[in-house]
Amino acid sequence: MRSEAEKEQPAAPHAQLQPGAAGTLSRDAAWEDSVLRHARAAHERGALADAEGGYLELLGANPRHAEALHMLGVLRFQDGNLKDAETLIRQSIEWKPAPLSLANYAAVVAGLGRREEALGRLEEALALNPVHPRALLQRAGILAELQRHEEAVAAYDRLLAVAPAFVDGLCRRSASLRAMGRLEEAHASCDRALTIDGRSFGALAEHGHVLRALGRHEDAVTSFGRALAVAPGNAAVLFVRGMSFLELERPELALSNFNEALASAPDFTDALYNSAVVLERLGRNEDALARCNRVIALDPQHARAHANRGNVLHNLGRIAEAAASYEKALELEPDSIEVLCNQTNTLRRLDRREAALQSAERALAIDPGFLAAWFARGRVLQGLHRYEDALASFDKVLATTPENPFAQFHRGNMLMTLRRHDEAAAAFGRAIEIDPDYVNAHCNLAFLCLSIGDFGPGWKEYEWRWKDPQMFGDLPKFAQPRWTGEESLDGKVILLGAEQGLGDTLQFCRYIPLVKALGARVVLEAQPELRGVLATLDGVDEFVDRKRGAVLPPFDVHCTLLSLPLALGTELATIPCDVPYLHAEPERVARWRDKLGTPTRPRIGLVWSGNPRHLNDRNRSISLASLLPLMSDAFEWISLQKVVREEDEPILASSALRHFGDELGDFADTAALLETVDCVLSVDTSVAHLAGALGRPLWVMLPHTPDFRWLLDREDNPWYPQARLFRQSKPGDWTDVFERVGHALTSVRAATGVATFA
Repeated sequence: MRSEAEKEQPAAPHAQLQPGAAGTLSRDAAWEDSVLRHARAAHERGALADAEGGYLELLGANPRHAEALHMLGVLRFQDGNLKDAETLIRQSIEWKPAPLSLANYAAVVAGLGRREEALGRLEEALALNPVHPRALLQRAGILAELQRHEEAVAAYDRLLAVAPAFVDGLCRRSASLRAMGRLEEAHASCDRALTIDGRSFGALAEHGHVLRALGRHEDAVTSFGRALAVAPGNAAVLFVRGMSFLELERPELALSNFNEALASAPDFTDALYNSAVVLERLGRNEDALARCNRVIALDPQHARAHANRGNVLHNLGRIAEAAASYEKALELEPDSIEVLCNQTNTLRRLDRREAALQSAERALAIDPGFLAAWFARGRVLQGLHRYEDALASFDKVLATTPENPFAQFHRGNMLMTLRRHDEAAAAFGRAIEIDPDYVNAHCNLAFLCLSIGDFGPGWKEYEWRWKDPQMFGDLPKFAQPRWTGEESLDGKVILLGAEQGLGDTLQFCRYIPLVKALGARVVLEAQPELRGVLATLDGVDEFVDRKRGAVLPPFDVHCTLLSLPLALGTELATIPCDVPYLHAEPERVARWRDKLGTPTRPRIGLVWSGNPRHLNDRNRSISLASLLPLMSDAFEWISLQKVVREEDEPILASSALRHFGDELGDFADTAALLETVDCVLSVDTSVAHLAGALGRPLWVMLPHTPDFRWLLDREDNPWYPQARLFRQSKPGDWTDVFERVGHALTSVRAATGVATFA
């Protein structure tokens, strides 16, 4: 019986040993053929250990057995051991060169990255057998990998002359033709393959690729679908069908295909990345972010994933994180002008405007004709108050694309800031010609008209604000009609609604007595924090808090406060400007007087910043530190700020400014405190409007291009006759404003020794 150890060894046929030339024993050729035959059979059926044993047995008997060396090298190649495979097959070729061993050696060295050497070995194989199919196929494939597609096509033609029905050769030939842009020839090659085998997965997939390259995306989708019917769940074809759906502007179907591809291949980075792109397009930003993060976890060097992550974070309002993602993307692909433009816009939003300008300039250095970079540059220069340079950037865009409404719009903004009003109006008008529904162009045309006192067209254009849901939301929808000033109000109930900020309500509530005088019963829906102070306004019959779910009383018609100037035909000369039209409660005033004590110096109420979420807050608000030089000991300084920004808190704590914060419960409290000061010195905030409505002495510090209600180039204001305006003479520079305010304060003291701020 055989021992257990003997049973574990592969069986080999018995052979007769004969004396060798040097006196050693060798086995005869019949034995070698038998061992090789059994080893190859084991190799073919996957019994690799048996195959290896046979090859080694042959080599033990004959170290120069070329076929055993060759086949053992093939086995090592299959195991992924390319180094040993190369050595074994090279030795095989040295003893006995043959087309197949040369072809296999070429496959090994190509796998080691030595493709030119592989081509040389294949030439040797073809010199031995010019029609060797394996060598012909490998040579064509390597030429294609080397992007030598013209030679590859010729090599496939040589192969197909030998095997004209070889479908895979026809498909690969098509791929090389497609790479060269010879799409009709590629299509013919696919048709030939499909004529031979209409259910060939490779032919159907390649046919889809060709159709997609031809722009025939619907046909491509069909061909990819037929391929998937043959091989369901194939991730590569699902992915490319998704790309075709994306090109057909059918993002939901694209996403479905990408998701199916990922179900088959969860780490398929191209499918993950493009699914993130689609999810962003569909507004599913959180899902898109998760996909981008997965791509980056798999491939930290995936530049486009970092860039798309930046886009998604920007959409989510996570601007600083977006900037970091763009920075990483640019580390990996420094010359991506699209990412540079996105980085520019993000840095601009972070108020890192010099860095943003550098990004735009980098993009233009790469491609001086890239219009998006010129546009982004213009937006940055606008924020840097370099208006002439910004205008030049927008003009650069318009020189190539004169029908670009966005460039026309921003050109109008620059011209308006430069006080070139007629040109600005023409630019806004041109933007509206190009896009009649361009809401921002209509609104800014309104602001221009209102700022220069051209109220007729100004109020009319201002009604376009209702079409900007991001800024104002939709016009309230009621069954009752909207009052436009044409219908009599006698005996009717009108609902008047606040619509924007607190300052807007305080300014335009002045129209309510005029509406009341037309015979209406007035229901006012406004911000709850204004209830107390608006209770002192003549003409309000009923007040309703403006909040979600508030129950409104019955009414006949409705209008919003800022539409009343249009309805009542307000012109510059007919602004209702009798102040005060609001009043402080005497009891609250008395309480504040007691709290402040007997004045020993004139009191100035100070407001230096507004709501940070205001669209123009960067231009209108001032840091408290910059105002400290104005705070002369000749005056007692009272803070009228309810909310103090974090960066101002230490300055406030170390200053002589008296601050009450949460003690100001609502605007009725603020109104009472305003009655105790001799003058209000404020930036453009709701407190300034409250002081104006109360008729208090008011000094307003304004940016170079302020909100429309302050008009332009004048020191007074028809909305608040008692107001005195201090305007920037240079955009973004408050220095001259502070100098004029300081001089005015000195003049008040020097003239009378008593504060007279009117």
